[in-house]
Amino acid sequence: MSQDDITREELVEIALFRLPRPYTPEVTLHVFCEIERTPRLLRAYERLTGEYGKNQLNQWIGQAVKDMLGAESSGQMDYVADVCEIVKWPSRLVNIDPDIQSAKKLLKLVG
Repeated sequence: MSQDDITREELVEIALFRLPRPYTPEVTLHVFCEIERTPRLLRAYERLTGEYGKNQLNQWIGQAVKDMLGAESSGQMDYVADVCEIVKWPSRLVNIDPDIQSAKKLLKLVG
């Protein structure tokens, strides 16, 4: 799959799949960090920011992470741009679906 083929949904799914489980409340930050440190994902992210705008894309990614994990937001984290340059205030998540913690179930979501 070339970076031009990666959709917003796939960007989040791939980043989530690459993260260790169990997911923590900081999983949204970890998704952005994974995107930033993975060249293929970062190229896709940069292309998608050109298409959607950075703020809209980041909000969409945050919502997608929450929805994919069946979680709830417990507010924003403190300023994190010193940890991850592509996001400043990601959401902290709680009540992450325990079934989603297994790689097997996540793999079904990813396809």
